[in-house]
Amino acid sequence: MREVDFRYLQGTLESLNATTDLVLARGMVQVTLSRRGSPYASHREVHFDLTPPYLVSDDVLLVANYRKIMVVGLTKDVVKQAAEAIGREGRPFEGDQLGWNGPRAEWVCEPVPSGLSLLRGIILVAHKYGLVGRAWLEMPLVHAAWLVPVVVDWDENGRPVFDWPDRPAESETESESASQDLPAEA
Repeated sequence: MREVDFRYLQGTLESLNATTDLVLARGMVQVTLSRRGSPYASHREVHFDLTPPYLVSDDVLLVANYRKIMVVGLTKDVVKQAAEAIGREGRPFEGDQLGWNGPRAEWVCEPVPSGLSLLRGIILVAHKYGLVGRAWLEMPLVHAAWLVPVVVDWDENGRPVFDWPDRPAESETESESASQDLPAEA
């Protein structure tokens, strides 16, 4: 695994662990945890729903918030298949804002130690709500897929340039800022 992929894995896991609203889905069952960060247990909510059958197989766990998305499974093939079904947009639920909120990206699918503390936290939450069994906690390696932005170019300072689907092209923004910097003639 490339170091940059590992850094995006860490960022994804940190985001999913720290989020106030988290969705976990496996098979036909979806668990939505709302207001997880509230100090008051009476404010926190847990909702169980059915997921569309095409979304996630029984062999993978889908984890998403409003910024990041991840697919975890015991074998590489099922994780890759689930990631491909979700697509590069990273939006598993039609008409919902859950999932990837970033530039155009591609899925990275790699084996990951199940003992990785941030990943283990997510698997423990899924186990607590009955989505995964004990085997998921005991496996030395699980397979995970997460999105990594595609670098389209490098700027003059050596920083990556990403392709943002909802933003104007760089040349458009540069021409606007250049015209705003010109002094007005009297």
